[in-house]
Amino acid sequence: MENLESQFLLSFVIGQVKNNLFKISTQRLVLKRPDKTINKRLFASLVGDWDIAKWLSDVPYPYTQRHAEKFIKRSSPDDLRFSVFYDEILVGGVGASFEDNNELDLGYWIAKDYWGYGFATEACIGLIEYIKNETDFENITACYVKGNKASANVLKKLGFIEIGECEEYFLSRKKTMSCVDLILNLKQ
Repeated sequence: MENLESQFLLSFVIGQVKNNLFKISTQRLVLKRPDKTINKRLFASLVGDWDIAKWLSDVPYPYTQRHAEKFIKRSSPDDLRFSVFYDEILVGGVGASFEDNNELDLGYWIAKDYWGYGFATEACIGLIEYIKNETDFENITACYVKGNKASANVLKKLGFIEIGECEEYFLSRKKTMSCVDLILNLKQ
């Protein structure tokens, strides 16, 4: 029941900001809600890069401008999906999705040209701090495909702890992949 109450609280808090200008700022990055001002061709080319798409479970490959348009159109002020900007340049995405068990699940991607700068970690910290300070969620879950050392390192830096393994279907690969499940306790 507490998680359901947290979900409603989160919806209420986010609902207080009725425009898509809501943003989270970190030291170097700005996290903004995806909206119609985003360059859809650029968005599609970044997410559609095989080196990005292959690690994302809910991204088809090839990823087209039409996919980007649908994604942006579905985004709403009541969800926790953000585009990540560095010096006003789109460099990635980060979000926490509501799962069937009333938990939040963290996901992120950074454009290949911006790997190695700590942007994934910084963007996730910004979102996690927002969730920690503005909601009553106690945990955030995450998973990564076995072999994705970069994602494993990011989640470890964030304080996530491995809790098991799972199988997850990846649209990009059109097959089920072995993944590692993790959890982050927000109340520590």
